[in-house]
Amino acid sequence: MTAFNCYYFVLYAVVPINVICLGADVVRQKYAFEKFGYGNEFTAVCLLFSYVLFCFGYWVKSTKSRNPPGYGGRNHYSLRASAHVAKIIFLLGVLTTVIYVVQIGGIFEVISRASEARTNEYAIESKYIFYRHFSQFSADAFVLFFAVLAGKKVRKTSITVRDRVFLFCAFVFFVYYALSTGGRRTFIYPIILCYLVYSSVGGQVRKVAVAAFALIFVIAGLGTTMSAMDPVDNLPGVVELAANSDVDWRALFEIAYDNASQGLADSFIHFVGAQKASLWQFGFLTDIKDLPRDFFPSRLLGFERTRQMSGEVTEFFLGHALDDGFAGEETLGLHGYLLVNFGYVGMFVLFFFLGNFYKWIHIRFKPAGPEDAVGWLVYWWAVLAFFVYFREGVLILVLKPQLTWWTTIALLLYSQAKLPANLTSTSAVERMGSSSTV
Repeated sequence: MTAFNCYYFVLYAVVPINVICLGADVVRQKYAFEKFGYGNEFTAVCLLFSYVLFCFGYWVKSTKSRNPPGYGGRNHYSLRASAHVAKIIFLLGVLTTVIYVVQIGGIFEVISRASEARTNEYAIESKYIFYRHFSQFSADAFVLFFAVLAGKKVRKTSITVRDRVFLFCAFVFFVYYALSTGGRRTFIYPIILCYLVYSSVGGQVRKVAVAAFALIFVIAGLGTTMSAMDPVDNLPGVVELAANSDVDWRALFEIAYDNASQGLADSFIHFVGAQKASLWQFGFLTDIKDLPRDFFPSRLLGFERTRQMSGEVTEFFLGHALDDGFAGEETLGLHGYLLVNFGYVGMFVLFFFLGNFYKWIHIRFKPAGPEDAVGWLVYWWAVLAFFVYFREGVLILVLKPQLTWWTTIALLLYSQAKLPANLTSTSAVERMGSSSTV
């Protein structure tokens, strides 16, 4: 709940104040800001009341059972089995990344064309491009193996040179994959997950938190600017800029701050815009109706994706429709999605049940022991996916972009289920641990 409080506070307290004070500079959709403004007292009350009802839904049943069924009885994830899963998904991530590099035409070409490929300006002619989703295994392998090493550290198990080498290799491929996407979330999510796992197992978080959030700010603030540059042609200029003592670093900091703030402002501005829309203006739950179809690879199966709801929402917020074939659709966000489909009363009631669902996630996924680092990673994957849905309000954006998360969790559960039948004497000692079961 602390994580949700921070998330909600940033999106619907800090961001609105930031938008009101700084105006259009910290808003990505300039047209929407000019047309809808930043709301009024009623907007603030709706956001606050939604939060209160969410909290009430989360806490309303907490006194009935301090230890719900299964809450304290789950086994820890085996570090050995988890490391094995990390190596499997790492190889899958490397394989799909190599295929993508060959298809684009070179290591640096992949990075330089990342922004164009992300918006479909650079079209990749292949029926099998869906394999690109599995390149995210590179990032997941790094985070999973980081959790394994964090678990080893907590249990005072030796970390070998081979472990450190693998973590470094996974880190290198994670960075390359993130650069190849031209986005910021591919960088930011693994950093957040590593920080959350580290803090959850009792790591000293003060210095780590400062370093993590400073890195996130740099990526969010300068990531979009850097991703638009050709890494070969512009690297000398970047080095010269960093060495130039006459650079106006204050202006550079302001640019970075504005870039970092613009993405966060979307959820708030979209809710303000949704208040101006009419009931059912963008269709009634059309994203759920189209979910089974949109989840499958369209090029391979030969069908066109529907843009009914996303196309209308995008035109509503941008003031123009996207060209055919281009990506970059806007979403209403969960507040706006519920408001347009169910009205204010429906939005408030559903926020109550959403809090109840969040409680279920907490009970179902929270590890039995504080030292279960891999269990904490699975927990935070589920929670972060909830936050993704909370911000976007569209189920496909939770299921498909995070497909590798769900696949990795399935592999971890499978390896955990198979472990007792194939348990060796060495892994039995590991399961005993120093003070708990692995």
